[in-house]
Amino acid sequence: MKVRRISKDNLFGRFYVRKPDGEKFDSYYKTINALRNLFDDRSFNEVVEGFYLNISENLDSVRISYFVDKTNIEKAVEIFKQFFRDNKITEIENASFPSKTVLAAGYGGEKFEERFRNFLVLATQIGLELIEGNLLQARILFVIYRWQVRKASLSIKDHFEQTFKKYSPTYNSLSISEKFQFLADLEEWPNPHQVDWAHLMVNFVLGGDWNFVFSDPNYVTPGKPLSIVQINEILKSSNLGFQIPLDWKPY
Repeated sequence: MKVRRISKDNLFGRFYVRKPDGEKFDSYYKTINALRNLFDDRSFNEVVEGFYLNISENLDSVRISYFVDKTNIEKAVEIFKQFFRDNKITEIENASFPSKTVLAAGYGGEKFEERFRNFLVLATQIGLELIEGNLLQARILFVIYRWQVRKASLSIKDHFEQTFKKYSPTYNSLSISEKFQFLADLEEWPNPHQVDWAHLMVNFVLGGDWNFVFSDPNYVTPGKPLSIVQINEILKSSNLGFQIPLDWKPY
């Protein structure tokens, strides 16, 4: 997928969809894979400026958030709906019709709007490639980020870059300055009363996050990273469906 720039003036809409087979995370990742042909379609990319994905609250479906110019609203909506019909993908909630929205209102304010939009789109493109390349590795990568790297203020580049380079053609296509900006955006947290920007990518790739950490002073100030054994206990209680090998490495 080609990296595109999203304007703060592009309108913003949403669909909530599910591939009606499987349960919980299984259905979520099946739905993502079923949507890949849409995202690679030329007609889709001619009318939709960009999109980002998240898991829905019931953990078995996908929230598609997309950006579109006002002249292409009807074409975009019909392309989405036709693809859903053709591929037996079910809309599980009413769609949000494209409108003008400040997405960064809770993530630093309007001055961050274009940067935030472009981060979300790029994070989704890279995340889609990580999921396709090695789903378990991708999920573990973001668990370790949350409980070791972010918690102890370790190097985000050292943690992510080898895996990004191995599985993401989009990341590899970025210039040095674009890679630096993406990693900086992944660390961004301008509003301490809200989740960090990385939460959007953690939530998408992992299928969840631990939002309570953002109000915990022992998390938001640099501290000791948790061990794999400790993290596995958290995973067990979170019912995410996997454990991390004790010798796991981020590549």
